[in-house]
Amino acid sequence: MRLIPPQERFFNFEASDRLKGFFLKACEVFKDYRFIVLPSLEVYQEGLSGESPFVVGSLQDGGLLCLRQDWTVSLARFLSLQRELPLPLRVFYWGNTFSPGGELESFQVGVEFLGDTSVGAEVEVLQAIGDYLRACGTQELTLSLGHVAIVEEMLRECGHGYREAVLEKNFSALCHVPPLMDLLLAQGGLEVLESFSGKYPQFSPHCQHLAQVASELKGFKVVFDLSEIRPKDYYTGLVFEFYHPKVGQPVAGGGRYDRLYKNLGRDICAFGGAVYLDPLLEVVSCV
Repeated sequence: MRLIPPQERFFNFEASDRLKGFFLKACEVFKDYRFIVLPSLEVYQEGLSGESPFVVGSLQDGGLLCLRQDWTVSLARFLSLQRELPLPLRVFYWGNTFSPGGELESFQVGVEFLGDTSVGAEVEVLQAIGDYLRACGTQELTLSLGHVAIVEEMLRECGHGYREAVLEKNFSALCHVPPLMDLLLAQGGLEVLESFSGKYPQFSPHCQHLAQVASELKGFKVVFDLSEIRPKDYYTGLVFEFYHPKVGQPVAGGGRYDRLYKNLGRDICAFGGAVYLDPLLEVVSCV
């Protein structure tokens, strides 16, 4: 009997039917967003394809071919070339990402809102993702909100060498850095924003921003985590993750990334996020 390598992900008929249902729900919930399809095979570009691209081949001119690792970067690379891009623009995507470590292939559905810096745009995306997760059969969702600008400013003051420890929420590595310990402990409800902005008044505008976004969302619990910076380094403002109590990892995440398009030659602000369909399969199978 031929064994399937553990890195390969196969879906049985039941899981495949659920994935089909996820796509149909995406078309329904994100009906006001334009659907976009991008190639999963890309020509490697240093600085865009990540530090460890999933290289799968080469071209006759010596260029390298790699598999898409990040939908947001691939989308930005494509849309930055559209000189007549109508803004504001709402798009949603459905497809896979690839990684040379762990599971080779993962599925995502995501939405991006380009050309709008307002709180309203952020609320719209967050509400749409939450509504989508519930439409797929999840309940008891918790949305965690943070703000990258708070973390970045504190790292400038305390040292960027602590970035990895903050990302990993490594209390033992930060116990001798009081401001960063305060940052790690800033998790909870609105009282966290009030306490933190009282001690660090320079961050009051960011805390007020988070409180305003939370006040306009409906249908799920909202908490705050001021140490959240997300694994990707292109985020610039509000960041978020959705959690479900039966899964030990986020089922969705994203945030504002206003510098990414500037690095590609376009001055476009953007806010968006992705739903991670692989862990979502676990949730839906349990409810």
